[in-house]
Amino acid sequence: MGEIIATASQKGGVGKTTTAVNLSASLAILEKKVLLIDTDPQGSVGDSFGMDKYTIDYGMYEVLVKNVPIVDAIVETRLNGFDIVPANIWGEAEEIAFTQKLENTQLLRSVLDVIKDDYDYIIIDCPPSLGTITINSIVSADSVLIPIQCEYFALKALGRFLKMTREIKSKYNPSLSYRGFLLTMVDEKDSQTNAIINELKRSLKDLVFKSYIPRDTKVSEAPAHGYPVALLDVGTRGAVAYLELAKEIIK
Repeated sequence: MGEIIATASQKGGVGKTTTAVNLSASLAILEKKVLLIDTDPQGSVGDSFGMDKYTIDYGMYEVLVKNVPIVDAIVETRLNGFDIVPANIWGEAEEIAFTQKLENTQLLRSVLDVIKDDYDYIIIDCPPSLGTITINSIVSADSVLIPIQCEYFALKALGRFLKMTREIKSKYNPSLSYRGFLLTMVDEKDSQTNAIINELKRSLKDLVFKSYIPRDTKVSEAPAHGYPVALLDVGTRGAVAYLELAKEIIK
């Protein structure tokens, strides 16, 4: 049976989608079968692979709102064993319908139960919020991976997010665990960054991944080319870091 990992954070701009895409690709490179699901109405996963409304037949909107079987929405990527289901929400009315449908907290879990055994890992990219979509995604997950940018406002948002995940665990998903906290956009030469890292490790201890993601322009450039960074330049620091993270998760 595969593991469902929700990649989630209350705060935007912390590398959540970047992590979901590049971790999924790295797991596939390490010969794991991976499905990446986009529940963020912004649709950044599809954008990361050069997809738009003209190239997507079905996505999570049709799966959750129109009851299309999820197997019909799965799209193969260039990497063997790495599939995605994009969000494909193109307007305000669709986003409202999508959000309202997910007020049923068990909906996504019931959808994923059908395919969970087909993959080693199912990664869910959640929106940067504490709304019904994120709650539904975490309810369906076995674990939560939380990217944290090493700056003050990201830390300030973390406490509220952790409180929410504890409430979800208590009410809906008692087997939920923290897969780990991932430090992103790390500048090793910055003293404030290092101070924040030390504080996180003191507070969260072994829940902080040993792997961290350094600042790397190749990582931010990769979506414009429609590739995960490992397929754009496997030797770049960001690509190596995500491969190390994938190894840590597998281990």
